[in-house]
Amino acid sequence: MPDSKRSFLFAHRQFFRLWLGQVTSQAGTRVYQIAIVWWILMISAENSGFSLGVFMVAGALPALLLYKLIGRVVDRMPAKVMLVSCDLASAALMGYVAWSLHTETFTLWQAYLFGFLIAVAEGFFNPAITKCLPSLVAEEYLEQAVAYQASSQYLASFGGSVLGAMLIAWLGIPLLVMLNAITYVFSAMIEMTLVFPVADPATVSENSDGQLSGAGESPASAETADTGNTSELWQKFPLLKQLLVGFGLVNFFATPTLVIVPLYVQKSLHGNATVMGLLEAALWIGILLGTFTAALVRSHGRTIRLGSLSMVIYGVSMVVPGLLINAWTFGLALMLAGASLGITNVKFVTLFQRVVPGPVKGRFFAAMQAIIGFSFPVAYMVFGYLGDLMSPSRVCLVQAAGIMLVAMWFYHLSAGEATLIRYAEASDQSSS
Repeated sequence: MPDSKRSFLFAHRQFFRLWLGQVTSQAGTRVYQIAIVWWILMISAENSGFSLGVFMVAGALPALLLYKLIGRVVDRMPAKVMLVSCDLASAALMGYVAWSLHTETFTLWQAYLFGFLIAVAEGFFNPAITKCLPSLVAEEYLEQAVAYQASSQYLASFGGSVLGAMLIAWLGIPLLVMLNAITYVFSAMIEMTLVFPVADPATVSENSDGQLSGAGESPASAETADTGNTSELWQKFPLLKQLLVGFGLVNFFATPTLVIVPLYVQKSLHGNATVMGLLEAALWIGILLGTFTAALVRSHGRTIRLGSLSMVIYGVSMVVPGLLINAWTFGLALMLAGASLGITNVKFVTLFQRVVPGPVKGRFFAAMQAIIGFSFPVAYMVFGYLGDLMSPSRVCLVQAAGIMLVAMWFYHLSAGEATLIRYAEASDQSSS
């Protein structure tokens, strides 16, 4: 057991390497996104909202279209091979984009295409990362591991937003994209050193399936065996699917913030790329604070109700910039909204890690990514189009109203959480 007096990351060295690889590559990705978003705003000033929406859609489609393939591959392929392959593929794609920008042959349609291809690699990478966590840390450290794993994206997004905004004028967009390609290579090198202390996930899945199917005389074991298929799991526990639908609704109304912020800076605040980067950094700082303080927030078996309260806070936060146009006010509102989102993410993912059986976690989290991703294309297009029709401040009010509806949805679902907890306890007893 790791020394409780040591830092969590240093006590779990393999997990620390995984976390460091994530932060490195995802920071580069955020730098790239900041650069491409500003590039789109410069070349398509008249329809910037719609163009940004299409760019975001291109990055959201792979998780939706390929989730079944992604789930099967993630369950069967060794985690290290999957992670390294995804990072190297992303590095190659980014290198080509950097060269095209340098030679001034890069077009808006190429931005959409390469956004899609890079998202394909991320579509395999993300569920593989999530599936790895129980293999690298003990059960009692799982929530802390989820917090750190989630924080990698938020920390990278914060650092990437600030760094990208500051370096656009200094280095130029082509060099920023090349920097991203280099960070992917560095991330792959870190992941090559990973050593998983358990058997290959595919082997574990096969062995678990065999053991469960051979325990037909035990009702508890038979029930666990029935969960070998994700669709059967959702048939037994429809609350899981309803929660994922809620996640999709959260993303439908929350993630368009990445479209709203650039438009708000350009049209309402009349700012530059630095202002945009700092405001996005405020959002990521809030998410980081929420992520690392999630363990201090006790839900007492009412995680779903806590999620409802967090969405109320998010909605109220977005009302403020809708009524008062001020950069400092917008930054504080984004920070508070991010904190509520960070807490919700850690609590819900931890709940899923404890409830969903190991043999189908890869497929479950791929399906979760697909359900969440289903909201992305529509949301980015709708909010991008709204950004061309109305002022960004009014778009903030539309977003706030939608978030309040999500809060009501989670509150409605909270009564069924006890059933999920009983299922998790029964599964633990049958496997012990």
